[in-house]
Amino acid sequence: MAAPHNSGYLQATDPTKPRSDAAVPFRDIIPPPSHPRIAGIADHNALSWCESRRMIEAPAWLINRLDAKNLETPYIGFTSDGKVRTGLYHYAEDEGAPTEQVIAKAVHLLSLLPSDQKGAVQFGQVTDDAFRLWSNPELYMNPGGLRLDECSEGIQTAVHTIFKASFSPQGYEKVLGCCLTNGFLGHLVNGKKVLNEHSYNFRLFGTPSLSSPWGYTFFGHHLCLAVVFLGKRMVIGPTFMGAEPDRIDEGPHAGLRLFRTEELVSLKLMQGLPKELQDKATLSKGMDGNSLAADRWNPFDERHLGGARQDNRVLPYGIYFWYILRPPLTRYTEGCLVSEFPPASQDSIINLFLAFNEYYPESVLQHRLALFKKHLNETYFAWIGEFGDEDPYYYRIHSPVAFMELDFHCGSKSYNSLFAYL
Repeated sequence: MAAPHNSGYLQATDPTKPRSDAAVPFRDIIPPPSHPRIAGIADHNALSWCESRRMIEAPAWLINRLDAKNLETPYIGFTSDGKVRTGLYHYAEDEGAPTEQVIAKAVHLLSLLPSDQKGAVQFGQVTDDAFRLWSNPELYMNPGGLRLDECSEGIQTAVHTIFKASFSPQGYEKVLGCCLTNGFLGHLVNGKKVLNEHSYNFRLFGTPSLSSPWGYTFFGHHLCLAVVFLGKRMVIGPTFMGAEPDRIDEGPHAGLRLFRTEELVSLKLMQGLPKELQDKATLSKGMDGNSLAADRWNPFDERHLGGARQDNRVLPYGIYFWYILRPPLTRYTEGCLVSEFPPASQDSIINLFLAFNEYYPESVLQHRLALFKKHLNETYFAWIGEFGDEDPYYYRIHSPVAFMELDFHCGSKSYNSLFAYL
């Protein structure tokens, strides 16, 4: 079934409706309690809120898409042509992953859990389809694992110590920032039982070990992480991080702002490119569903092409087919090769890669960076929107070994979201 045209929450007479052609301060577009987007949320928990959304056509479409029964199988992977390209990834035997420390924290968590919670958090192997059942709306789909806002403070802390052991210090701060921003959103809309800093599910896959693959997923509103360990190697991906709003302006965490580097470095990069490269990178000046092809926009993912249930997506990069506008045949391009950029702009692409992947411990990050640089001559940069200082926009960086996106959802700087798949 095709995606609905709108989210199901828009009102034609709603003056707070975000515009698709402007960046809007988030306090200008907080909906009133009666708005269909949030009406009644104060009376719901996460599960009952999801059930209530099934009564609205567009959210019901999204809930159905995310349901486990509709998970696309078999798993193939995110490709440019539907065929898996082999020989891309080569891992050192020891890449410096902090596996022993993470194992110790995972074992500690299990020691704290009563038998029912211990059984709930332990799933099959990292190769099982359940590992792919993450999602990033506030809609609580496919329950299972530890729901942190239903756990004790001690268990919540134990889960976060696993993250602290897994990620770089700045990476953990970004993860925590997503959680705190989600709690701030719950405060703004009086929906703390649905949106809070612990409204996430944690699941363990496999047995924590130095000799066999294992890992965990952590997912909920605007934050999804998939982490796998094998010996002293680790992979983090796919990931989704969002901030709604993009900063906290009151309370104990006032001043917290996420994704500053991903936003400002990309904008400066685009503004500094020669015009011919700006034109080559730009897919569309318009950002809404009327400006983009039907398969490139929907009211939930907006411009994001990765994300939940896109594991097998085929997304060509660069020049990929011919079509007829008028004679002669015209070649269609998706973005610009980074190898055509001036050296300083190529450095900016490297810096964006580091920002998107800063949750990796430093030693592992250097291995990921070396692989990314190895394929820099096959890397494409694509942009949607304008690129003035106050314009919303979307961009992606796409290569055989990395896929990263940033999108200003709803055409507003009130909501930034990032997707990365490596």
